[in-house]
Amino acid sequence: MSLSVTQVALCEFVVLSGAGLVVARHRLTPRDAAWLTFLIGTFFGTIFLSLSNGGLLVEALRNVAIVALFTALGIRSNISTMRTTFLIAVSVVGVVMIFEIAAVSQYSSLFKPFSYYQNTRGLGEVDYGDVGLFGNALGFEGRFSFGLFTTPRTSSIFLEQTSLANFASVIAIYLVTMWRTLARGEKILIGSFVILALMSNNTRMASVFASITMLGYFLYPRLPRYGTLILPLLLLSLAVGLSSWMGPSKEDDLAGRIGLSVRLLSMTDFPASLGFRVADASAFPDSGYSYLIYSCSLVGAVAIWLYVALAVPFRTPEQRRCAWSVSLFLFLNLLVAGNAVFSMKIAAPLWLLAGFMRSPDFFPSTPWRRSPAIRPRSGTLTLKPAT
Repeated sequence: MSLSVTQVALCEFVVLSGAGLVVARHRLTPRDAAWLTFLIGTFFGTIFLSLSNGGLLVEALRNVAIVALFTALGIRSNISTMRTTFLIAVSVVGVVMIFEIAAVSQYSSLFKPFSYYQNTRGLGEVDYGDVGLFGNALGFEGRFSFGLFTTPRTSSIFLEQTSLANFASVIAIYLVTMWRTLARGEKILIGSFVILALMSNNTRMASVFASITMLGYFLYPRLPRYGTLILPLLLLSLAVGLSSWMGPSKEDDLAGRIGLSVRLLSMTDFPASLGFRVADASAFPDSGYSYLIYSCSLVGAVAIWLYVALAVPFRTPEQRRCAWSVSLFLFLNLLVAGNAVFSMKIAAPLWLLAGFMRSPDFFPSTPWRRSPAIRPRSGTLTLKPAT
């Protein structure tokens, strides 16, 4: 069955509507203040952007709705829901990834990755019609590779390699954040998935990020809160310095990707900063900071910056690991990618986890177990620390 962009958008709308209905079934609490303020402010910002650009423009609202609603779902989740959700997600993605590695021709025939993205994203002419994969999955001569697999870069159920790399990064965040709550079998399964995904995907950025995240398990609890707030400024300053030091490049390497982001950001004009050039946001597929400013104005970009940096509580080691990992993942990705971090398949699990850090069922720094003496009420699992 060939799908169109309309069907994909409708499916995403159904998912967001379902999330909204689940949230609406529960009364609001002070824990909901951040995401609700963020969503309402973006709604009025969308009205302004639509009026100032002469058309209905909802991309910024869609991005924020995913972040806000899945934060709200995380707040309403318990430890059993979180562990089950991520275990199922990792298992499904992992099984399809192994099938792809073992039988790439059958994988391509079954899912038809390029046809899907050509029909729903308008990618243009196929470069590798005899394979039928998403073009970038085959890489190019001289591109970085771990050299462990001779097959194309894996994509699993996402059908393109960038999403699998980002998903592996999100799972690395989950593993570091929830490490003390997971059973040994879960740790082995999820950790093995992350390693296999990174190795078979031959991803540079996600591999570096996952390595930093593992070290962050020990480092992040010692870092201050204001660090997440100034992180994008530090990364942009570092990018400017590296770009000047390495010189101009048009290659798909560190100099080329960072240099492009710095150059495009420096070219942002005043009308774009005010939100009068929203239609041009699609011109920045590899420059996330420019994409943010063009798609939701400088005010909207600052709002997203503050939400990402401050939405996760910062009282416990688990919360600190999550806050720093989420901030680094978002702000680092914006240097080399556009709106990939706001896609449903990446933003939903990421912000579900971030929202869970605000959940009343979150007990930091303690092992977990079901309490046989307490029955769940209204579908919520009641937990207490193990002795």
